[in-house]
Amino acid sequence: MASKSKRARLAPQRDLKKTFLYWTLAFFLVKLILIYKLPAHAWLGADGENYIRAYEALTRDGLFSKEENLHYWPAGYPIFLWMVYGFGKSWIFLIVSIIQSLVFACSVYFFSTQIAKTKLKKISYLVFIFLSINPTLSLASICVGYESLAASGILLFLGLVINDLVNPSNRQFLRNLILGAISISVISFMQPRLLLSGIICFIIWIFQRKLLRPAILLSIMAISVSTLLPSTLVIRNFVANDFVAVSTNLGTTMNLGAGDQATGYYNPYGEFGVPCNKIEGNATEIDSNLVLCVTNWYLNSPAKAAELFLNKSILFWSPWSGYLGQTGSMLRNPWLKINPISKIASSSEEGNRLVFGPLGATISWIWIVIYIFLLSIGFRFLWMVGGIEKFISILALSFIAINMLISLGTLGDHRQRLPILGLSIFLQAIGIKAIFKGKGSVLVDGPALPSKVKADTNLN
Repeated sequence: MASKSKRARLAPQRDLKKTFLYWTLAFFLVKLILIYKLPAHAWLGADGENYIRAYEALTRDGLFSKEENLHYWPAGYPIFLWMVYGFGKSWIFLIVSIIQSLVFACSVYFFSTQIAKTKLKKISYLVFIFLSINPTLSLASICVGYESLAASGILLFLGLVINDLVNPSNRQFLRNLILGAISISVISFMQPRLLLSGIICFIIWIFQRKLLRPAILLSIMAISVSTLLPSTLVIRNFVANDFVAVSTNLGTTMNLGAGDQATGYYNPYGEFGVPCNKIEGNATEIDSNLVLCVTNWYLNSPAKAAELFLNKSILFWSPWSGYLGQTGSMLRNPWLKINPISKIASSSEEGNRLVFGPLGATISWIWIVIYIFLLSIGFRFLWMVGGIEKFISILALSFIAINMLISLGTLGDHRQRLPILGLSIFLQAIGIKAIFKGKGSVLVDGPALPSKVKADTNLN
């Protein structure tokens, strides 16, 4: 009589590509119904009003509008809204929500199908479901804000890397490299701070695949393509305002999270800030002066800087609601409309004390520990598998770690976790499966690639 494992190997293999497609269409249809039923066909994100004000200035004055919001915040997302405006002003938020939801659906589908081509095929379905139904990540695509497009772009980038490693060829590598660079360029157009993590992951990928000399040349090409769209923001600001900058809010955001009285949390009405000499000049000069002043304060106040960095790290990983979640800028998170914790807190004074008292604080801390623990287990599991799976974990963790480190220089806010939330969920899904696997069960399939391909990709 055949053993259980042998029968499993002989059983017809599930066509995950079709399964993912059917579920993707189903989830997208549900979103279309939700979008249609919303009064404005979208929710406002954290900076929604500012993006709308900037986009309205573009419709009124053109691309080189002098509107402050177009240089204080990066103008990429308002320009995206302006482009959609061409389809009709009365339908703009309906079209934006549909576009963002479609991009999100395609990115999750593509990423999951690429994961299914590796040794992680048995886990790919769980990854797909977790990414698709996570309320904060999924519903962000119906909000006016760049975060959903950024998260989708990062998933697409990593999916292109996996696609190259699973089917390595020089032609496909070049194609995926260019597409990946375009993806990083687009999300950096929306949020320039994502450019650094994108470039670093590009370099890791290229040097893993190529020898030194071609790797250097390809890195230069990839960086050039990646910086193309963000550089247009510099040109726009120069023509419109006669100064060179992508945006002029870095000094302000750094100052929000610095100072002797600061906590590092997002609290624009609290005590914060570094005493800096004010200077006369344009927005870029004032911003640069503030950046330099805050940087010098950090260098001269190492003890307080360490305390603030710790606080900001905690807030980066904090829950969306509850005791530790109340200090972030995600109060407009659509998930909070149905979140049971938020319901309890708003139901009564006793419920509020329960959520924001000692019990709520304990639960929030346990949540952070479990969140990071599962992510770490997922990373360790992929590292132990080796090969392509190990390389995927390195890139995923690089994106996460770099963006967290960047946030330490500004302010503690869990909204900065949203662009890399898809990668966090991916590693956590792996971690959950690794912990709760049945006795004697195998989480990974046999070698996903023939030995020759493995040697070519140099991943073992």
